[in-house]
Amino acid sequence: MQFQVPQFLDVEDKIVGPFTIKQFLYTAGGVGLGYLSYRFIPWIGVFLGIGFVAFGGALGFYKFNNKPLVFLLESSFRYMQSSRFYVWRRQEKPAEKVLNLNNFAPTGHTPGLAIKTVSSKLSDLSWTMDVQPNAEDQKRLDELGI
Repeated sequence: MQFQVPQFLDVEDKIVGPFTIKQFLYTAGGVGLGYLSYRFIPWIGVFLGIGFVAFGGALGFYKFNNKPLVFLLESSFRYMQSSRFYVWRRQEKPAEKVLNLNNFAPTGHTPGLAIKTVSSKLSDLSWTMDVQPNAEDQKRLDELGI
């Protein structure tokens, strides 16, 4: 049995002519506010009306970084409402020890023995790091003499 997998899920449906429902509502709202400001405010209403129509058109059609303008406005309002106050304070680092490399003495090298001692030292170190006895276990080990 085959199932048809829906594709193009991120494309909105065209509801009102060539516009999606969001585009239609934003532009209709801008045109409506523009008309109301033109109708009820005598001289300044013309400029306010043009501004409302332009803002409604920008909300409906303008995309910034492939995101609608509404997301940009929402993010900017959230950023302005949040309290973000960063102060950089310099912290002084403690002085590091100076390593004196002049006190090393040359040592002899035995090829076969060095690998075994290093591996045994590493295994001993890993055991001491992995298995740390708690107080009760340490008491028992002391009683046994280990």
